[in-house]
Parts: sequence; C-alpha cells; structure tokens
Amino acid sequence: MNKNYCLSYFLIVLAMFLFTFSLVKFDNTIKYKSEIASKKVEEARRTKDEKDILDAKVLVDDVIENGVRDNLKKDIDNLEKQIAKEKVEAEFNALLDEIEESLDSNKVNEIKESIQKITYDDIKQSCEERIKTIEDKIEQKRIEEERRKAEEEAERKRKQEAYNRLVNADNEAVYSNVPSDVPVIEYLSGNVTAFTPYCSDGCHGYVASGKYVGDGNIHYYDSTYGKVYIVAGDPSYPLGTIVRLKNVDYFGGRDIYAIVLDRGGAIGKGRRAIFDLLFALEGNANNFGVRYINCEILRLGY
Repeated sequence: MNKNYCLSYFLIVLAMFLFTFSLVKFDNTIKYKSEIASKKVEEARRTKDEKDILDAKVLVDDVIENGVRDNLKKDIDNLEKQIAKEKVEAEFNALLDEIEESLDSNKVNEIKESIQKITYDDIKQSCEERIKTIEDKIEQKRIEEERRKAEEEAERKRKQEAYNRLVNADNEAVYSNVPSDVPVIEYLSGNVTAFTPYCSDGCHGYVASGKYVGDGNIHYYDSTYGKVYIVAGDPSYPLGTIVRLKNVDYFGGRDIYAIVLDRGGAIGKGRRAIFDLLFALEGNANNFGVRYINCEILRLGY
C-alpha cells in the first residue's frame, strides 16, 4: 500500500512538472513569436521595403496573443497607408518640379484637375500652394517676355530708324551756297575714293576734326558755303579747306562742294587718292568706288 502510494505520488508530481514545463515552453514560444514579429514590423517600418512588409505580415499571423497580433497588424496597416501617402506626395512633387522647371501653363491646367482628386488634405493643400507659386512665376515670365519683346521691337525700330537716317543721308541731294566770283586757289586732278564712319579696325564714327558722323550726319554746314559734303585730305590741306569736285557722274554729273574734316593714310599727292569722300553706308561707298575727278581748292582752312 505504501509502495503504491509513493508511486502514485511520484507520477502526480511528474505530471505536474511536465505540465508546468509545457506551460513555460508554450509561454516562451508565444513571447518569442511576438518579439520576432515585432522586430520584423520595426524593420519594415524603417526600410519601407515591400518584401519586409510581406515577411512581417506572415510573422504577425503566427503571433498567438490576440492583443499583440492586432496591434502589430494595425502597425502594418498604418505603415502601408503612410507608404501610399508618401508615394502620392512624391509623384505630385516630381510632376510639380518638372512643371516649375518648364513653366508650362498647359501642364499646370492639367495637374490642377488631378490635385483636386487627392484624398489627403495636407498633400492637396501643399500642392495647391506650389501651383500658386508656379503660376506666379509663369505670370512673371510672361511679363518679362512681353518686356523683352517690347525692348527688341524698340531696338529693331531704333536700328531701322538709324539705318533710314543713313540711307536718307546718302540719298539727300545737297546743293551748296556758292559765293559769286569765288577764286580758285589750286587746280588738281586725281582719284577720289569713298569711305564710311565704320571699319573693321575699330573706327568709332568720328572724323579727324572731332565731328561725329556715325549716325548719318555726313554733311557739314559751313557759314560761307552752306551744306557741304565731307572729305578726308592729306595734311597739306588744313581742316576746313573747301574743295569743289567737278562733274561727278555719281551725282548726275553736277559739281559738289566738300570740306576737309578728316585724314587718311592712303590720301596725298602722288598716292592712291587725292581725297576720300564720306558716305553713310558702306554699300554706297563701294558703289562710288574710285573715280578720276578734276578738283578745285576754293579755300584753305577755316
């Protein structure tokens, strides 16, 4: 009897031990699965990687504790919502960056319709603020473009007016006031060439006398002879010398009167030309070319 009692007691103690051990092991398994699932959810939250999220979902499904499992599922659900929201925000920011770079008003109108469909109020508000900024930039660009076009048009008109002045200057028929019985100081014949205020080596539109002729002001008003042409002559003819160029066929065979206001390296007795006649346009100077002309000196200097 005693022996049987001891055996029964031993078996009861052993059963209780095994039961307790099983409970502890089961409890550790529960905790282990919860910890592993929690760590994977945290990793997925950090990386936001699709595979990590799928692995976390599998581990969470194995969690035995209902409360823990529900909380982890809620964390994953919030994470997926956050990722979806960030994706929408990134897509619209990329589109807005592109539009802000191009300042394309057509694309602005297209994206404004899409922005109204955004379900996230904060993202929608942020996008609308950016659109307003972009529209302000587009308006500023339009204003600047209109100003640039206006400036270009004004510059075009200015250049056209300046060119017209040159054309008119060359085409103007100048008839000088010639005193009666004016004595001829010197007769000479030779080549007369033509020049303009502009040249490749930096001419700036001034003649040697200091008179500016770059805007088509290629004539000179002399107190005695009235309006006369301008020529370059060699230093033997002081500035202010009056020259009569006889029967110039370029001007219909009439005589023209000119005043020496400039110098020229190729001008002088025994050189390429005796005088160089000023034209406003290079094309007209080229058309005049080199002509052999009889000339008369009517006045030396002013």
